[in-house]
Amino acid sequence: MYILMVRLSVKEDKVDEFIKESIGDAEGSVRNEPGCRRFDIIQDSTDPTQFAFCEVYDDEEAFKAHTTYEHFKIWAKNTEDFYSAETEVSFCKPVYPNKNIIWDSLRENSSDHEYFSNSSLMVIAAPQYVMEENVDEFIDSITLDSIGSTNEEPGCLRFDVYQNVNDPTELYLYEVYSNADAFEYHRGTPHIKNWQETVKDMYDESRKGQNGRRGKNIWPPDNWEWNSGQRK
Repeated sequence: MYILMVRLSVKEDKVDEFIKESIGDAEGSVRNEPGCRRFDIIQDSTDPTQFAFCEVYDDEEAFKAHTTYEHFKIWAKNTEDFYSAETEVSFCKPVYPNKNIIWDSLRENSSDHEYFSNSSLMVIAAPQYVMEENVDEFIDSITLDSIGSTNEEPGCLRFDVYQNVNDPTELYLYEVYSNADAFEYHRGTPHIKNWQETVKDMYDESRKGQNGRRGKNIWPPDNWEWNSGQRK
């Protein structure tokens, strides 16, 4: 799979317009592009001008095809002056899980009722910057945390680990919880505390402060497919 993790900073007076335009592009991508599996839009809970996209394509060619569709061109044109900072894009591959995972967000026969657009989930899109000599060890450790999260926490729907294909020292965590309380539960679990202790000296401190996004799902709706299918 070819995965784009995108961080966007939007002007305060453009937030509502940005959301409307981005939902149009995301829905057009998932419903009309055979190579687009998901296009998630996340809005940060502490700063509503900060957004994240998680876009999953079959391969790089499917992503290139995405840029030729009319819904993408409309979004790009209509939002070109909406940004307060340069957009950051990481092109990634899945590290964990990389098999038996549900990539498609569109759930068959999902209801279009407005109730399911409550944006009730808590989603984390967090880049981790690791020293080159510690990358493999970090991946081993975060994989154990991912397994613990999806198998032991009833509120953890997804815990994916992606690696930047152009910079292997950037590992992206993409986590989905059923609500904010489920995320707080996750933060107290033994497996995350063990992971934090294991990797505390593996980070590249020179890149500290390049933060991700933590907040609600703007799109797709709550009743679409958010579970990775990894729970045993």
